[in-house]
Amino acid sequence: MYTLGAILLLAVLLGAVVAVIDSVLDVAKLKDVVAKIPVIGAHWGLGISILMIWLLDLAPAAGWGVWMKDDWMNIVANGAIVYGAIPLKDAVVSMVNKGLRA
Repeated sequence: MYTLGAILLLAVLLGAVVAVIDSVLDVAKLKDVVAKIPVIGAHWGLGISILMIWLLDLAPAAGWGVWMKDDWMNIVANGAIVYGAIPLKDAVVSMVNKGLRA
């Protein structure tokens, strides 16, 4: 249960980090340049998620027993898991909002 909560909180943090980085790139007039890079522009959020996991030195999926033999595999897998949890985070926030209105 705590692992899922940690992943959801990291997905919330990822949304904030992506928004801040996008706004900084927009101010520096680099957002369009980054968006035009073929692989990076299309998967910008995933790259930021992997970078965030690496900088924070976290492995939230280890709570489920997901652990690879190399560190880079753990960083990439955990970053992908956090990035993939964004729709789940959106569903949880929507569910909480509906519950608070009732």
